[in-house]
Amino acid sequence: MKNSGEPVGNGNDSLAEREILYRLDWHRNYPQSVQRVWTAISDQIEISAWMGYPTKLELRPGGLIHIDFSAQDSLEGTVCNIEPLRLLVYTWGDSLVKWELDLDTESTKLHLVHVGVRPELAAGLGAGWHAFLDQLEDHLGGGGRPARYRELKNRYEAELKP
Repeated sequence: MKNSGEPVGNGNDSLAEREILYRLDWHRNYPQSVQRVWTAISDQIEISAWMGYPTKLELRPGGLIHIDFSAQDSLEGTVCNIEPLRLLVYTWGDSLVKWELDLDTESTKLHLVHVGVRPELAAGLGAGWHAFLDQLEDHLGGGGRPARYRELKNRYEAELKP
């Protein structure tokens, strides 16, 4: 099989095209309640506050998520699945983002998965989500830290180098 995006074979006997995609996973633990973390990831005002970009979110299957990254453009997706206090899944461009929450005694475990990431976007998206999760932690806990995107991008580029 080729990885060129071109069909292999002739006519009706051609093999499927293939493309290498990444799955990026993060695990975080927040000392806040599931309700508090859920609100932070599912309320458009809260998302706008910790992401730092205007966000619209229609919290229902088929609903729109739109994040206006201004100079970097904007991104739109569609809510695919929602289980309040537990699961939020939406498309992110041509990929998929899944937020899972789990109560762990007095804290909340968060598992963020970004599936279908193109290799050329993996370092930037990896660093971006990592930085956003730091910002979410600061938002929930009232802390603040310097922006780390550039530092994180260098780390992700080194880690994801073929």
